[in-house]
Amino acid sequence: MDTVDAVDTVDTVDTVLSKAGNDLLFIVNAVFGGRNTPGFRPYQVVRFGLLAPQVIARGSSVSYSSIRFPLPGRSLIPRGLNFIRIKCWPTLPSRQIERKLFDYLCLIASRRLREVPRAVHLWDSLPETAAFWHAQGVPLLLDLQMAHPRCYQPLIEAGAVDPAMLGSLEDPDTDRCITLADRLVCPSRFVQDSLPQEVHKKAVVIPFGADPVTEAPNPETNQPLRVLRVLFAGNVNVRKGIPFLLEAWRQLPAEQRDCAELVICGRQFREMQETVEAAPAGIRWVGFQSDMAPWFKAADLFVLPSLMEGSAKAVYEAMAYGLPVVVSSHTGSVVEHGVDGWVVPPADALALSQAITALLGDAGLRRRLGEAGRATVGRYTWDAYATAVAGLYPERGDRVRCAHTYRAHHAPQPLRWKVHQAAQRVMIRWKARGRSIGGTESSWLRFPFYHHVFADERRGFARHLEAMRQVGEFISLDQALELITGGQPYDGRYFCLTFDDGLRNVMTNAVPLLIERGITATVFVVSDLVTQSLGQWNVEQGRFFGARRQPAAFLSWEDCKTLLESGFSIGSHSASHRRFVTLSADEAEHELVASKKRIEQVLGQPCNHFCCPWGKPDRDFKQDRDPVLAERVGYRSFLTTRWGSVAVGDSPFAIRRVGLVAKYGSAQLRYFLSL
Repeated sequence: MDTVDAVDTVDTVDTVLSKAGNDLLFIVNAVFGGRNTPGFRPYQVVRFGLLAPQVIARGSSVSYSSIRFPLPGRSLIPRGLNFIRIKCWPTLPSRQIERKLFDYLCLIASRRLREVPRAVHLWDSLPETAAFWHAQGVPLLLDLQMAHPRCYQPLIEAGAVDPAMLGSLEDPDTDRCITLADRLVCPSRFVQDSLPQEVHKKAVVIPFGADPVTEAPNPETNQPLRVLRVLFAGNVNVRKGIPFLLEAWRQLPAEQRDCAELVICGRQFREMQETVEAAPAGIRWVGFQSDMAPWFKAADLFVLPSLMEGSAKAVYEAMAYGLPVVVSSHTGSVVEHGVDGWVVPPADALALSQAITALLGDAGLRRRLGEAGRATVGRYTWDAYATAVAGLYPERGDRVRCAHTYRAHHAPQPLRWKVHQAAQRVMIRWKARGRSIGGTESSWLRFPFYHHVFADERRGFARHLEAMRQVGEFISLDQALELITGGQPYDGRYFCLTFDDGLRNVMTNAVPLLIERGITATVFVVSDLVTQSLGQWNVEQGRFFGARRQPAAFLSWEDCKTLLESGFSIGSHSASHRRFVTLSADEAEHELVASKKRIEQVLGQPCNHFCCPWGKPDRDFKQDRDPVLAERVGYRSFLTTRWGSVAVGDSPFAIRRVGLVAKYGSAQLRYFLSL
């Protein structure tokens, strides 16, 4: 327990609690406040940022009142899994197992929170928890502690690294969290550059801090025969560049190697055993060291040739002790080559050997780089880090909890309604006997549509997609219109998928499944509600959601832009979701024009398709008036909710569709898609 810091932290938090409010949520898959762990950074934000967030963590090394621990055994489980991987089972995906378990337990803990935070900061990639808060409409920040594994790709293509040594280059959990997050907090430019170009706009680079070292750097003695110490600190594995460091040491001139010593501090991974046994002479293996201060003080040069990092904390510490440093360009360090350190290409033993040779042979160069590095790292304090991170959080405001599941969204029904629904399901199962999706016809075009895909509907939606893929091909709305108006008979079976209302859970839960399968869709948004903040309950939302227990968040305009970039299309579902049959001709035209104009203005693309709210002819819209108005103001189609398939030559301003709910079983799916 860090007693001194804990007391300071509790006092500080108690002082500002009334000001800052307990309205932020930190989710930390590490020991909160633990040194040499990812949990040290959120602790610094609390300590220096004058914040009092609620914290969900794996454990804590400091005293903090607003913290909960969802993981049984706290840090024992991850430590046990890590021990098995290091000592017994090198291929065990211990990190993935532990992260998925923590993610699941954090999801449960998040659902139990009574108040909706103004922002959630994830300090690890937890996709299910991220999806939950994204669906709530809560601003989501993701801390990227490591570069994306795709940064290995250039090294593999150059033949510098064996891909079998690196593991998978894919990280679907992180990819999903990156998509869901509103801001990405990167510790270095290297991490930002490893991300897809399209997400750079929401990434911000905030370098780590370094603890101040009050002692003066250890001056080198003038003894000519003194052994020079080169220090490495980190896990002894491939990612840290150990094979290349050992090869670089082997390539040193014999006279230098005889008067120098390479000290390696860190846990040795089992897969490195043969490499370590074949290491050249002059290397001292000291294992994991909980206190690195004596080793930094005794060293003359620090080296870290990592293949992938976020921003190695050991480099900051070495610079703070006044050590000259040699790092690879993949360490994500703040080192500027030749100014305050030496930067070499990753996986390049020759360049690394030449750098070590140059520094060991030039005491003046070591002194100059060490002094410059100490001055540089002095600008990177934890206070500055905490201030920068705290500045990312949005202003306070009342928020309304949004439904994450179908069950939470829909109000409890009376018993007679439940009996009616049960009888209806039995009737549909009976009617679905002998039916198949699409019926017996060999060619057709059908428009299935959904309103929502909540978290507890993902599996059902995936089953629907697979069932439809077995009997037909998915096409875009533009392709469907070409088939309808082309005058040629259909040459196969086609589905055109659409979503009504523009709810955010479609992007969270449905879009990833669609992208995996290469399926596109059109999302129809209510333009006035896209900009609505669910943090402020209003008359429009009350009318839209009615008596349901919890509202569902709408897509934002940024979400719409992301959908367009992913190959989806955005259509109009009117300006305010009013029932057109109750409107005058002028009011109906305003709904059509205002929505189209707003969507085109924000997204910068034509809005060609309109889907009528509720959509039943003459019950919800005037069949002889509203499609004509839509065509007159520039739409190319008018979609309804009238059931059935669409034949060649049918009017694109009277498109029939089949409404589905992702929780429907196979009998309901067969029945509705055979109509």
